[in-house]
Amino acid sequence: MPFSSVQSPPLIAVVNEDLYSLETSSNELRVYDTNANVWKKLGDVPVRAKSNGGWGVAFKSLGDKLLVIGASSGPSRTETMSVYTCSPSADPKEKLVWEESKRCCGVRLSHFILNCCVMIA
Repeated sequence: MPFSSVQSPPLIAVVNEDLYSLETSSNELRVYDTNANVWKKLGDVPVRAKSNGGWGVAFKSLGDKLLVIGASSGPSRTETMSVYTCSPSADPKEKLVWEESKRCCGVRLSHFILNCCVMIA
């Protein structure tokens, strides 16, 4: 299958032996259920991953947390990059709690520069 530059490569991370995916077309965090062989929706992420086909979004594991960097998804937010972390549970019944890092709020970065920084990390 040829690579399309319109859509970013899959955004996946492993935390506590669970495989997580950021579904950019819907801004959803999903976890892979190995017993049922299906992806289960856990909730929304606080960044606009779908606005650029997943480009300009960082998604990585950071110890026992997920790290997501991108343009905030709230209606009152300006077009700035924000950093969020979450300690996810593979149980879809548990609510996701995203914490915004106050140190990086308000930083304006182009999507290209952000993608380069993520690749280096």
